[in-house]
Amino acid sequence: MKKRFFKKSFFRKTVCIAVFLLLAASWDAAASQTNDKLKAAGKKIDELEDQMEGAQEKIGELREEEGNLKGELAGFNSQLAEVSAQINDLEAQIGEKKTAIKKTGKELEKAVNTKEEQYESMKLRIRFIYESGGADLAAALLGSNSLAEFLNKAEYVVEINRYDRRMLQNYEETCRQISQKKKDLQTEKKELTAMQETMEQRKEEVNGLIAKTQASIQAKQNEISNAQETVNEYEAQIQKMKAYEEELERKKAEEAKKRAAEQKKAAEQQKRESEKNKGSKGSEPVPSGGGSVTSNASDLAMLAALVECEAGGESYEGQWAVASVVVNRVRSGSFPNTISGVIYQGGQFSPVASGRFAMALARGASKSCTQAANAALSGSVNLNCLYFCRASSGVSGTVIGNHVFY
Repeated sequence: MKKRFFKKSFFRKTVCIAVFLLLAASWDAAASQTNDKLKAAGKKIDELEDQMEGAQEKIGELREEEGNLKGELAGFNSQLAEVSAQINDLEAQIGEKKTAIKKTGKELEKAVNTKEEQYESMKLRIRFIYESGGADLAAALLGSNSLAEFLNKAEYVVEINRYDRRMLQNYEETCRQISQKKKDLQTEKKELTAMQETMEQRKEEVNGLIAKTQASIQAKQNEISNAQETVNEYEAQIQKMKAYEEELERKKAEEAKKRAAEQKKAAEQQKRESEKNKGSKGSEPVPSGGGSVTSNASDLAMLAALVECEAGGESYEGQWAVASVVVNRVRSGSFPNTISGVIYQGGQFSPVASGRFAMALARGASKSCTQAANAALSGSVNLNCLYFCRASSGVSGTVIGNHVFY
């Protein structure tokens, strides 16, 4: 009787184990598919973020080039203002020279007229003295009452002639000076006009440079606009992929939750079978696994790196919670019984599959992530959950920061 019961019990136990293995295989296959999709989504997001970063760097370079062009444009505008001011100054000087030349021309005309009048007056006096008035002059001289009077009259005549010659010479010198002044003013005007033409040419050159620089700035702005559109497209694609990733995370969480429930159910069934066989076999109950966690420096480094990948931007409480999940899995008996086994278990942590975990492990985790990992490994956990996912996935549980733990 006992032998028959033992066989029946053994058969039931074998069936339970077989069913559990089939379910586990099914769960692993589903988890593997979801994880592959998550891995592909994460890889695509990383690629898009790299491309967007490249486009943003390009925008930065273009903005720097635009800034340099604007600096050049400001310099050209300054030169244009300076050249325009010089041209205005030259125009003013040319106007002054024109006025001076006109005034000098009038002075010269007046001086020439005065000289000619003086010359005509002198000719009349000479003609009067030496042609018409010769006898009268002789009579006047000879009719002098004394030698002194005679000499005075003769000296008067000589002085008149001397005055006329001196005045004529003065007027001729005045005309020469005014004429030279006019020539000098005309020369200065010509030089100023040449300078003005040079400045006008320079002004045209600067205007050309300004137009060219403005065109270059407009071209850069168009490039920036196009690059910004590219960045916006990348952002839209990234948001779309992140939404898809969140949906996969939600699906993964649901699968994990279902798996946990089935594992619990199978474990309870196994426990009941063990209790039934306890009296007949006298054997020890099937251990649940887990228990205390032993770790070393390597385990600490791996756990800290995983915490940084999953919750590097979260609060210390959120980082501690992620570390607690890993330690809880080691203790549970439903997962590998080592830190490395839990971390590298297939289909569990997307950073491990994407390669981000390896990079974080190589460079070393932050101080807070290392502290959180060390606390969990030392036996201090802040929750008893075995899973976590993004809070936006809609899964119910304990929400800490951007994650929900269940």
